[in-house]
Amino acid sequence: MKILLVLLFALTTQAKVLNFETARLKSTGGAGVASLLMNEATISNPAPLAFFNMGAIYFEKFSADHKVTTKGSETQFDSENYAFIASDSSRNLKGSIAYIKSKNGIQKQKLFNLAFASNLGKQTAGGISYRKVLKEYDYNGKRVKEEYKQLVPGIYHAISREFALGVVAIDPLRKNPKESKVIVGMQYQFLRYISLMLDAGADYKEELSETSVLRAASQVKIFSDFYMRFGAFEDKALKERGSGFGIGWVQPRLVIDFAIKNTKVNEDEILQQNKEDIKETSFSLAYRF
Repeated sequence: MKILLVLLFALTTQAKVLNFETARLKSTGGAGVASLLMNEATISNPAPLAFFNMGAIYFEKFSADHKVTTKGSETQFDSENYAFIASDSSRNLKGSIAYIKSKNGIQKQKLFNLAFASNLGKQTAGGISYRKVLKEYDYNGKRVKEEYKQLVPGIYHAISREFALGVVAIDPLRKNPKESKVIVGMQYQFLRYISLMLDAGADYKEELSETSVLRAASQVKIFSDFYMRFGAFEDKALKERGSGFGIGWVQPRLVIDFAIKNTKVNEDEILQQNKEDIKETSFSLAYRF
C-alpha cells in the first residue's frame, strides 16, 4: 500500500516525455523500420544509412500540448523541443549523430545518438546505433537524475525495388526493460506513387500480447515532389496509441516535412504515468550535400 501511494503521488506530478521521432516518423505513426531513410538512422533502423552516398544536416522544431487527467481533474502542459542530426554516408563506413532536447513541465530529457552502417551485400545492409539518455524529473518530492545507455542493431534487405524488409532489436541488453523489443518492418510500393508500411514487434522475454507494438502507414506521392503520409499505432508495453499525419516536400538538396501526431496515454502505476492526451506538431528542415 505504501508503494502504491508513492506511485500515485508521482503520477500526479508528471507529464510524459514521449520517445523522440522525426517529423516524417511522426506522420507515419512511427512506422518506418523497412523504409529507406537517412535522417532517421539514429532513431529508427540504422542499416538503410549504408545505401546513401551523401551528407545531410537535419534540424527539427517540435512542440507538444499535454492534457493530463488525474483523479478526475485536468492539467495542461506545453513543451518546446528541438533536434539536430548530422549524417555522412559518403565513405565506406556510414555514420550519423543526433542530439535531442525535450522539456515537458518539470521534466527534462536529453538524447545523444550515434549510428553506423555498412553494406552486407548488394541489397542488404546492417547497422547499429548507440543511445545515451539523460532524464531529470521530480519523484516523491525530490529531484531525480537518471541516465542509461542503449544499443539498437538493425538489418535492412531490399527484396526488389518495390518490396523491402527491416528488423531492429531495441535495447537487447535491457538497460531500460520497458523499452526492449524486437520490431520487424516491411514496405511495399505499387503504382510508383503509393507506399504501404507495416511494423510489428514485441518484447520476446515477456508476454507477447502485453508488450506488442503495431504501426501501419501509407505514403502517397503528389505531383513530382510532394508526399502525404498517414499512420496509426498502438504500443501495449508503453500503454500508448494514436495516429499521425504529415506532408513532405522533397528536392535534390532540400527536404521539408510537417507533421501532426496525436497520442493517447493510459494511466499505469508501474510506468508512473497518468492518463494523458498529447498533440505534437513538428516542422523539420534537411539539407543534403
